[in-house]
Amino acid sequence: TSVVWVKRLSESEIAAYQVDRILGLDMVPPSVERRVGGELGAVVLWVEGCKHVKEVDQTACPRPIEWAKQVCRQKVFDNLIANIDRNAGNLLVDAEWNLVLIDHSRAFASDKMPFVKEMTRIDREMFARLKTLDEAELMKHVRPWVLGDGTVRAILKRRDKIVAHFEH
Repeated sequence: TSVVWVKRLSESEIAAYQVDRILGLDMVPPSVERRVGGELGAVVLWVEGCKHVKEVDQTACPRPIEWAKQVCRQKVFDNLIANIDRNAGNLLVDAEWNLVLIDHSRAFASDKMPFVKEMTRIDREMFARLKTLDEAELMKHVRPWVLGDGTVRAILKRRDKIVAHFEH
């Protein structure tokens, strides 16, 4: 692994990492605020040895059930954080077939849930964690990186829609 410096402060990168941590997904590389050369920015841990998802044959995955679970989690996660820019260019696969989610620069800026139709399944563990997501925890860990309390409330509204989607 190596560290990548994101020149401008990318609050959404740090916020996405914080939401990932709260949910226990371990899919978003660590991202923290640091001052480098006098400039404030996000420092992101880069996971080496990854390939873009479009470069791998997903049918060759040695753990297809685990892979499917990760893909389903990615759809729910991106809906939760309103990541309108998820594409094959920012989905990575490491050597152990773990899905690595990068580039959250356009997350949190919209109320849209871009992958509602693609949310077909959710595992019990993620569903339980999602249901326990609360305003106090988001305010503590995510609020410093997003614009306004309204963004935190929007996350919770999207969470409620996702929960309702799977409870029906």
